[in-house]
Amino acid sequence: MGFQKRRPNPTLSARHFYGSEVLRHREERSWPLSRLASEVHFSIATLSRVESGDHRVPEGLSEQLDRVFETGGHFTRLLPLARQEDHPAKYREILALADTAKVDESYSPGIHGLLQTEASARHILRSGMPYGPEEEVEQRVRARLGRQVRMYNSSECRYWFILDEAAICRRIGSRAEMTEQLRAILAAAQLPNVVVQVLPFSAGVHSETSSLWLLGLAGGRQIAYEETTRAGVVFEDAREVAERTALYDLLRAQALSTAESTRVISAELEGLATDGP
Repeated sequence: MGFQKRRPNPTLSARHFYGSEVLRHREERSWPLSRLASEVHFSIATLSRVESGDHRVPEGLSEQLDRVFETGGHFTRLLPLARQEDHPAKYREILALADTAKVDESYSPGIHGLLQTEASARHILRSGMPYGPEEEVEQRVRARLGRQVRMYNSSECRYWFILDEAAICRRIGSRAEMTEQLRAILAAAQLPNVVVQVLPFSAGVHSETSSLWLLGLAGGRQIAYEETTRAGVVFEDAREVAERTALYDLLRAQALSTAESTRVISAELEGLATDGP
């Protein structure tokens, strides 16, 4: 079965503009992806994702594109701009909004990026792109850690995290790395602008299986965001935001109190001391 082509929006980012240029030159020649793949010696899957703006431009591709399209260095010159993207496209819009939010509330089946240590961020990002280049993983690690600065150094925003208990129990990396991660969560929970709650296993089946993010912006504007593994959707319609706010309120009611949540995390931390490496 052939790849389903998704047309890039060249105005979204430099990476998307790069992809749209690849698509434009390919279509001008009426080449299928398979033809371009054979000409530049990259896989159809990689080229499809580059065209859609979902994949970082791999090493050597720009030179090959300039060669086969005879574009005189056009793609080579675009490459530095395309590589300035720190976040994948599905996050870019919501992260830009989060940087100015007054209230930031989230539920996460895993450990939220704002609470991750460097080691955890690296493990999690690598697991999501197992065949991605090391340079791109490290770039995203730096970007993720950079977003934590506002939470730790500013009181402009109030943060409320609801973490699934599974996120606390599932080890990330070595015992030492997971120990560092749990300590980091406990430290964040002590900040005056941060609340951390654990949604316990005893809550059973609940209303939200994907990540849910609610942002309160200046002027009273409300934004909701739902994320799955491969897609993220921003909701701005008042009714849709209200529906997701109600779901979040249910999760908040089912979660442990802050004191109980701290005890659960601390108990897991103590358990790590007797576990293997």
